[in-house]
Amino acid sequence: MTKHDTDAAEPFDATGIGPFRGIQSIAQPAFLALALGIAPAWAEEPQTFVLQASGFDSGLVANDQGRLIQEWPGRPQQVAPNRWLVVDFERSSSVWFDDAGRVSLKSPYVELRSDAAFNRHPDDPDPTPLFSTWSRAGTALLRADGSTFVDWQPGSGEWAITAHTQRYSWRSREAGERIFDARGQLRMQLAKGELRVAGPFPERTQYLVCDLNPGTPCALRDEAGKTLWTEHIDNLIPLSNGGWLGLQGRAWRRLDAGGQLTGDRALIYVVGYSSARSRSPASEDLGSWPRWATEYHVIREDAEGIFADEADAVDGLMYPDGRFQGIAGATSGEEICPGIWRARMDDAGDKLVDANAQVLGPFTAYAWKEVDGRPELRQAIAEDGQETLVNCRGKLLVPTPPLSRLSVEATGFFGTLDGESEPRLWLDAELGQHLLPKGTWIDLVSADGQLLLVRSDAEGFRLYHVKQGRFVGHTIESAHALLPGGVVFLRDGYYGFIDADGVERLPARYTAITPWGEDRLWTSRYLDNDAPGRITTLHRMDGSVVASWLNASMNDSPILRSLPNQGSLTELIGPTFERPDGEYLGQQWVDRNGRTLFLSLHCQRGSRETEGSVIEPLTGQARRQGTDCPITDEIRAEMAATPAD
Repeated sequence: MTKHDTDAAEPFDATGIGPFRGIQSIAQPAFLALALGIAPAWAEEPQTFVLQASGFDSGLVANDQGRLIQEWPGRPQQVAPNRWLVVDFERSSSVWFDDAGRVSLKSPYVELRSDAAFNRHPDDPDPTPLFSTWSRAGTALLRADGSTFVDWQPGSGEWAITAHTQRYSWRSREAGERIFDARGQLRMQLAKGELRVAGPFPERTQYLVCDLNPGTPCALRDEAGKTLWTEHIDNLIPLSNGGWLGLQGRAWRRLDAGGQLTGDRALIYVVGYSSARSRSPASEDLGSWPRWATEYHVIREDAEGIFADEADAVDGLMYPDGRFQGIAGATSGEEICPGIWRARMDDAGDKLVDANAQVLGPFTAYAWKEVDGRPELRQAIAEDGQETLVNCRGKLLVPTPPLSRLSVEATGFFGTLDGESEPRLWLDAELGQHLLPKGTWIDLVSADGQLLLVRSDAEGFRLYHVKQGRFVGHTIESAHALLPGGVVFLRDGYYGFIDADGVERLPARYTAITPWGEDRLWTSRYLDNDAPGRITTLHRMDGSVVASWLNASMNDSPILRSLPNQGSLTELIGPTFERPDGEYLGQQWVDRNGRTLFLSLHCQRGSRETEGSVIEPLTGQARRQGTDCPITDEIRAEMAATPAD
């Protein structure tokens, strides 16, 4: 017999793990697939993921065609699309394989230094993922198939990118830095105590190497190890004319290709911020051109340093060939949009300046804020706090009512009118305005930006359809979750569902409703007529039933939910079967058509020596762990899906 819920008053958490039920017999998968009419699904690329089956020491890699991919013991980890790594600590081994189970490499034990891939240079022509990987041989950069990109480096340290798109740095803690190319060849070796403060550059594989004492000269070296020149500088920026900007103290000076001062030697420039005589490791980001700079005339230069006359300082833009274009009256500047600067002027008010150093007009706002995901837009904040939307040239884009606050959402903007405390203006992705009636305010927006959940103190909640430009459906007493396809509501202590057109598709009779991607809903409720137990049902968005399971619960698995459309399978846990020798926990994974692709049973008999587990895939051989744990016909029948809610 099954263990049923007998306490009808106990609340049910749809995301929890508890008693559950349901599955088709999977003894003849080919006939089952034909009977369910699932041919189109088999033609698509399978989705691959990790199943966490109860009683197994680790997860198992599987796909949504009902096949167990992983054939080796160990902890699986997806390292990239179509690429997996299984590490077995006890056997000190690792296996790299693809979604089809094809092995690319078997190797000794390794550890990825991070779950995320190594951050390659954004302009690296080779976008394939790399992984900083540790083994007893050291630390290497490996590809997603386990092959070596840059070989194992002994000792401790870390991998880093450089300003050159295909030069990779190994920063050892015991020895000098090493630089490798995209073929894994060593191109530069620094001695311990030497510091790479600049280079390699995108167009020049040259390096400015210094020691940590700022009083000593630095050397520019090429990858053959030749010293090209030495100078008393602390940093270096390449110019497009073959020359350089060299940092001396806080000021930059123009140098020729040989490191000698060129042009007007009496001119120095302050670009950004540099602390006096600071030497730090080279940055991989050289910045963009043009950039704001201040030009000074040197009045004295001696052993004490460089001294300039601040009275005749000129602010403006410096270009990649080292040219400087002053902007009359400017005292400082800030790039507030790509290629657009806010220039602070003496007495004429702030101005907008373009990349040609041309004044576009006044900067009329108090400040601009960036808009996430919309680099061409800015939120302009006025002196009185009112907010508007402008483009990068300061043009007003939407003539909204006066707004005290403009909040950025993924698909638009909430606007709070001046004198009000809650938003009732919605600007959609195309900046279309939707001003809702007074006395209402926007509580939520759906992920696709097409539905607004609108609250009213007098009436509760209403659903507003953005594309139709009107309210749909009846008043909702309490809203639980807003979805692209509708809203889960709460009435008299039970959940129901209203679709995007305002039609009530599921009445308020469920203890939980959980969306599954864009096209399915899971519901749970207690059985009617005081019968013990509960039923969990899979619905289409129109409320029709796909399948139901008795005494099972939907497990909201983060692993599956992180996949596109929240995964192609959902895990169901339960029911629990009471047997003379212990409790047997059922578990299964079902697809959007209610088909069971994996069926699992954990036989818990009181000790690890007597416990056993089994998982049966739709395709291929079952996997077992521990003692025998048979899935009997009685258990299959108890876990089978029913056609109705």
